[in-house]
Amino acid sequence: MRLSRRDEDLFNEINIVPFTDICLVLLIIFMITANFIATGTGMSIQLPRATTAVPQDASQLTVFITAEGQVYLNSRPVTANQLAGLLRQQAARTPKLVVAVSADRKVPYEKVVTVLDAVRIAGIEYLALAAQPPRAGGER
Repeated sequence: MRLSRRDEDLFNEINIVPFTDICLVLLIIFMITANFIATGTGMSIQLPRATTAVPQDASQLTVFITAEGQVYLNSRPVTANQLAGLLRQQAARTPKLVVAVSADRKVPYEKVVTVLDAVRIAGIEYLALAAQPPRAGGER
């Protein structure tokens, strides 16, 4: 079966405009949601600044402490009593597990010490305290 000249003209080029529109919409959606994925929870934590701060390894566990004192293991809210048990389970599965504590700068020191105790009770030897690098120009 031979196509007429009119039918051949219809199939000569592919219209990629709808495909491009869909790609751009997906790109925008991914850019917006990337901010929530980066912190792991979507909560707002203002870390203190440190001149020796280095980027965090994504493979480690992170314990977040919000300004209100709520504790999260990655994105899951936990109590201080539950934290040691959950960390002990993870440490049994992962040797040389690193736990990073990201506490808001307004959190009382006592709350941070409670979380550090839970990490040590779980038998985890490798601990990191999260901080922001200093601003450009040496400001703190």
